[in-house]
Amino acid sequence: MDIDGAAEQARASATSAAKRSGIRIRALDSMASSHACARFLGEVWQTDPDRPPLAADVVKAMADAGSYVVGAFDDADDDRLVGACIGLWGPPRRAGMHSHIAGVHAAARGRDVGYALKLDQRAHALEYGVDRITWTFDPLVARNAHFNLRKLGGTADTYLPDYYGTLPDGLNHADESDRLMLRWDLRGERAVAACDEKTGPEPEPARPTVRVPSAGDDDRPVTRRTQDGTVLVAVPPDIDQLRIRQPSVARDWRLRLRGTLGALLADGARLVDFDRAACGYVLTRGEER
Repeated sequence: MDIDGAAEQARASATSAAKRSGIRIRALDSMASSHACARFLGEVWQTDPDRPPLAADVVKAMADAGSYVVGAFDDADDDRLVGACIGLWGPPRRAGMHSHIAGVHAAARGRDVGYALKLDQRAHALEYGVDRITWTFDPLVARNAHFNLRKLGGTADTYLPDYYGTLPDGLNHADESDRLMLRWDLRGERAVAACDEKTGPEPEPARPTVRVPSAGDDDRPVTRRTQDGTVLVAVPPDIDQLRIRQPSVARDWRLRLRGTLGALLADGARLVDFDRAACGYVLTRGEER
């Protein structure tokens, strides 16, 4: 492979991130590691042991086909799998990668293991001449929105209602599987600033003037109409707990977000940021775009 400067920098950033996280990233290309990956994904997604998100033979087939199939192993215990990430290459004439699944064990959260995995995936793609990775994520999960849009420097412009149908796991709780399609331009300014050895403080997000929707007194979403050019589309701070404690409220948020964020994107608004403090998506439209 001919490795250019961007790929070299991406690999250096990935190596540093893995070291800071206390992990080693290795290919999962044996049958034993494929079984370990399937068990791990089942634990993270809280599925029936016999129905993991990906079966071991599928994991092995993906690895055999040359897909990106890696695990993050704890430096303190080289056999302990604490994260995994699987990505599929695109068609020959449309060079790209689709990242199908990535997860980190709850016990390893707070160590930036997921960040290190995604930086390794970025470096791997760039080393093979690919400039873009896509994946889907639940727009109601605030921590994932912050991670994807702000920490990695991705963007999204497509809202996908109930994209996968009902998912039989312990995270979605039979909620409809609305998704945003994340686009990660690996050489773009946002990704480079987010991933390649930051030299200054994280920039402040654009400050919207109006929230649509926002949470009412009973935690249910309240929609406001506005013609402002910059708006914040709020989401609950912890949709996982809301699904467990107040499932009807969680469903209200799903439908209201679909009707606001989905409609704004369909009308041409641009998703420019995720404001963690305000817990919402920042979008611009009209002349402010």
